[in-house]
Parts: sequence; structure tokens; C-alpha cells
Amino acid sequence: MIYLDYAATSLKRKEIIEEIMNDFASFDANPDSTHGLGRKAKKILEEARGKIANSIGADPKRVIFTSGASESNNTVISAFRGKEIISTNIEHDSILNTLAGEKVTYLEADKEGLVSLDDLKSKISPETKLVIVMYVNNELGTIEPVKEIGAYLKERDIHFHVDAVQAYGHVDIDVDEIACDSLSLSGHKVGGVNGFGILYLRNDLEPFIKGGEQEKNRRAGTSFVMGAYSMGIAFDKTIEEREKIGKLKKYFLKELSSTGIDYEVNGSIENSSDHIINIYFPNFKSDFLLTYLDIKGICASAGSACRAGALEPSRVITNIYDEDRALHSVRFSFGFKNELSDIDYLMEVLREVIK
Repeated sequence: MIYLDYAATSLKRKEIIEEIMNDFASFDANPDSTHGLGRKAKKILEEARGKIANSIGADPKRVIFTSGASESNNTVISAFRGKEIISTNIEHDSILNTLAGEKVTYLEADKEGLVSLDDLKSKISPETKLVIVMYVNNELGTIEPVKEIGAYLKERDIHFHVDAVQAYGHVDIDVDEIACDSLSLSGHKVGGVNGFGILYLRNDLEPFIKGGEQEKNRRAGTSFVMGAYSMGIAFDKTIEEREKIGKLKKYFLKELSSTGIDYEVNGSIENSSDHIINIYFPNFKSDFLLTYLDIKGICASAGSACRAGALEPSRVITNIYDEDRALHSVRFSFGFKNELSDIDYLMEVLREVIK
């Protein structure tokens, strides 16, 4: 099986799971317990917090552990219920669906998949309290101008939230350079354990999940020590693999041009992450192409995995182009297990399709 769907979730890094299993007792106890095993788990948890914080240039005290980026995004939005919000029409469903019913103005991405700082400036009002812009689009790979937006908002009384899930490990992240007030990440996108993420908060917001006093009263629930450990280790590995993954994407584009199949790239090639490419195939519907690829042992997707189960056209492609283009588009995303030979086999299969 050739896996080209890392933007949906990375394949798990077995070596990290094995490390955990080989020292399972260290992860067993509740890290808030005061006995020896609890202290051991707490040490692992806080070391992971330090590593993750360092990876985004943050103070570890400002990093909150959550169940994933969806919870992190919901935490921020819930703190601004009823307030005037600005976001974009290409955000992840965990943001767009959560914003439904709120006072929201949407920035529209252009054909390159980019939103405009000038458009944002024109839409801000004295009542605007929250701006949400993702760093790297999960379907196109486009890198959004979050640094420019952050610089503009820095002197204003407007909270700036960045969903950096697809940027993590693929684009350098520094919360001070971005000048964001909050930022969300998810561990499983870099090969960590599912069900773990973080929320960086420059200043505290009202907790979304209430209960115990974990995370300094900012997020209740027993801490997921294995998740924290796996995310911290997986980030370092992703950084080491960045050059390799970038070469895979360039090779993919070079070889695709030689197949004879009609295609166009959705979004920008130059201003994009190293691991995502979205292709419009005008002569083939995505459901047919994905089924054929699956039969041939190749995993890809038509868009966000959060919507794929419903067999709906990509909302991102529809908003930027139109629904017909969305119904003919496929996302390929690369990761640590991919080799050039995987791309060669994919091209063989695509040549079969046009015969």
C-alpha cells in the first residue's frame, strides 16, 4: 500500500510507539499524582511541553495540552461568542462549522488560495474582536500571510488566532514572529499519537472544558502523557525529513507533466508547503480516480478527511473555483515513508487511466 494522504493523518511512527511500550510503566500513572510513578509521568509531560513550546518559539507556561486542534480552535471561538469575528472561506471545518451562527465576515481566497491583508483591513470595524487565519491550507498547501496579518493586528485590540496544524514541521513557526495571540497544533499530523494537540495562549481565555485543575485551570481532564511525548519526538523527526519530502513533491510535479494526462494545480506551487499538492483532473471525476487508485493500492483524498466520508465536493476548492472543479480534484500529500519509487508507481497508474 502506498500512502499519499499525510495531510489527513500521518502514518504512525512505530519507533516512538515501541519506545513507549518498552518503558510503559513511566507513562502509566496520572501525572498529577504525588507518588513516585506520578512524578515520573509528570517529568515526561513537562519535558514534552518544553520541547513543543521550543518548536514554536513559545514559553512552555503558555502551552496548553488538549485533545487536538479541533478542541483548541473551539476553545478560542467559544471565548468570543457573540462578538464580531473575521475569518476566511478556506478554513478547516473545525473553525467554519464552529463559526456558524456567529457574527462573521469572511475573507475570500484568490485563485492562488491566498487571502489578502488589504481585504482584511477593509473589513475590520471598531467592533472586531477576533481574527482567525490558518497558516497552511490543509487542502491546497498554500502558505497564508499570517506574519503580515499579525504585524498589522499587533497594535490593535483584536485577538489573532492561527490554525497551524498543517504548517507544523513543514514551515518554521515562531509565535512572536507571527505575533499571534493563540495557535493550535495537532500531534497526529507529524506521526504522533492521535487524540493529542496543543493550544498556545499568549493570555488566558475562559476554559472550554471545565472540571479539575489540570493545565493551570485552563483545560480540565487527565493529561495524555503518551500523546505529549509522541508529539515532541515526532516533531524533531519531521524537521529532519523536510528536505526529502520537498524533493518528493518536486519530483511528483515533474513526472506528472510526462504522463500525458490533463491537469492543473489548484492553488500556488511556489507559495506552498513541502508536503501538499492538489490537482485538478478535468477529464476524470475525483471519486472515480480515487477508487481506481485505491484498487491499485494508492491512498489519496479529494479534500479534508473531515468531509470525505460524506462524499461531498471540497468546500475549499468550491469556494475558490467552483463545484465542478472540486468534483475533479485530488489531494496528494507526502510523508516520511514515501520514496521516489512511490511516485513512479503512481504515474504508472495514472498512465493506465488515460489509455
